[in-house]
Parts: sequence; C-alpha cells; structure tokens
Amino acid sequence: MRRNSQKPFKDRILQSSHSKRSRIVLAIDVSDGAPTELTDRATDLLEQTRQSICAVKFGRQTVVSIGPERTTKLLRKIHRSGLATIIDDKLNDIDETNAAITRVYHNLGFDAITINPFTGWKGGLDTTFQLAHERGMGLLALVYMSHSGASEGYGQKVFSNPGSKKPRLEFEIFAERAVKWKADGAIVGATQPNIVRRAKEILGTSVPIFSPGVGTQGGEIRRSRKAGTDYFIIGRSITTAKNPGKVTEEFAKASVVLDN
Repeated sequence: MRRNSQKPFKDRILQSSHSKRSRIVLAIDVSDGAPTELTDRATDLLEQTRQSICAVKFGRQTVVSIGPERTTKLLRKIHRSGLATIIDDKLNDIDETNAAITRVYHNLGFDAITINPFTGWKGGLDTTFQLAHERGMGLLALVYMSHSGASEGYGQKVFSNPGSKKPRLEFEIFAERAVKWKADGAIVGATQPNIVRRAKEILGTSVPIFSPGVGTQGGEIRRSRKAGTDYFIIGRSITTAKNPGKVTEEFAKASVVLDN
C-alpha cells in the first residue's frame, strides 16, 4: 500500500476497507516485554487478523519498545497485506518539533499520524500539515477521546476567541479545525455516540471519523456506526482474545452492516 503514497490517505484506507470488507483498524499497543518477544507478538496478531482489518495502528509505546528497525520491518509486512498504517503520537508541540517527529514516522513507513488540535495552527501544526501532505501522509485530528475523563477537557465549554460572547464545547471547535485544516480523519470515541453524532454534523463527509473505545471501554459498533463513525480502532478486545482472528472477523462483519 505504501507504493500508492501519492494517493491521499483517505482514499487508500477506503480502498483497503472495500477490499477487506472491514472498517476495523487493529490497535497494536505492545510494550511489556523484550523487543523480539513483542515483535513476534505483533506479527502473530497481524497474521491472525489481516484478512478482517483495513489498517493497523501502533501506539507510540510500541515503536519505543521494539525499536525503529523492527518497526519498519513490521510496517512492510503490513503494507504487503494491503493495509494502511497509523502511528498514534498525538502531536502537541511547536512546529519545528512536530515536523521533526513527522519526518521520523514517515521515514519509518507510517501512512498517517494523530495530532492534537489544541496545539493551534500558526507555529504549531501548520508546518506539519504542509510537510505530511507533501509526502502523502495523513493526519488524524483528536476531537474527543474514549476514556471517561475526556469530558474534563474535550467536553468543557470555552470561549473560542477573545471576541466570543458565548462559550462553546471544546470538541466542536476541534471538529471545525479538522475541517478547516483539511485533516484526513478525526478521532472521536465510540463510547459517546451522541458526541459522534454531533461531530459528524460538523465534519460532514469531508473528514471521516475513527472511533476507539469499542468493547473493553464499553463502546458498541452498531450504535457508533449509526451515529456516524466510519472506522473503528480496536485494541484490547482483539489483542487479549483467545482467538483474535475469530473476534476480528465478527467485528468486521458488524462494522459494514450498514453498507449493505
């Protein structure tokens, strides 16, 4: 899939989704163990699930734990299976630092990276968007997280600018930024279908929604899909299962039921 890097990330993952008949992104977040052991574990998960997923997401802890060389080898295996790859780093720094990190992940072989809209545009994420899109890399904006404490930040009301007369919900502002900045996706937790629905109203069809939180955290594919989720990022419900392949196949079927 990396060979098609000139095609926008949104188109590449959609192509993979159609091919695999799945809207499932497997989250491989291994970190507790020796590098070779963790790499073998990640490879085994890929082999068991690759027919029922459209992409693989690595947490930053995975890359740090197994190292750059093993990461690149794993990404090549994933790409040979026709799958897209995402690194979950939640970029949240000044432009120079964000751009440097983006270059590293691109060179390792990732197709997309998560970013935090809280950082702002000028001197924050402007350079990152330019750099990533020049290199065919997608950017996924963190709009609302899946854990129970997310409301303390993403759900709080704020004044969006000094001239504002009425406070607004933070996640709505982040969703608007995702559209304005031409993000390739938005992260919105499946644990909050009402938030997914409201985010979809803002994002429309231009920015697909990627939802973590299914299963272990209490999110449900059916409710989140009806609310507007396009892709589901699922980790522990698959990676800790006795039969990851079977579980993933069931998730995949549920994820495309509204497509039929």
